[in-house]
Amino acid sequence: MSRARALSGLGFALALLCGARAEAADWTLTPGPCTASADAVQAEIALLGVRGEKGELVITVYGDRPEDFLAKGTKLAKLKLAPHPGTVTGCLALPKAGVYALTAFHDEDGDGRLSRGMIGLPSEGYGFPHDPRLVFGPPAFEAVAMEFHRGVAPVPMTIRYP
Repeated sequence: MSRARALSGLGFALALLCGARAEAADWTLTPGPCTASADAVQAEIALLGVRGEKGELVITVYGDRPEDFLAKGTKLAKLKLAPHPGTVTGCLALPKAGVYALTAFHDEDGDGRLSRGMIGLPSEGYGFPHDPRLVFGPPAFEAVAMEFHRGVAPVPMTIRYP
């Protein structure tokens, strides 16, 4: 593997981990599907292809600024679900309508971060909305961002394992 590809993999893994902690009161992620509410803005997250029960599934939320996506100190929230094989569903209550970019990873070893191998590529599963094709690093903001309005919006993410 070339040095450039290894470095881009390292940047990808680091980018998934960076960001500031959100205030817990501003965000909720509950297991299971969303129940419709006329005034609520909700994302019904479906994590597809989860391979086991170890660790936690971590959902990270970024706002509407492309330059903030995966940048250190810019995440709005980091929330967790218990994993089980197959599809794991959760309801994310968003504080307001708008554009958000979400990421997910399966923290199988429970260390709170996306683990990497020797050359910096992820060694745990990860996923994004719209299932963008990844070549030499993370997707662009435009490839994963979604606009949320009042109501429930489905957000499927396939968890890709190395």
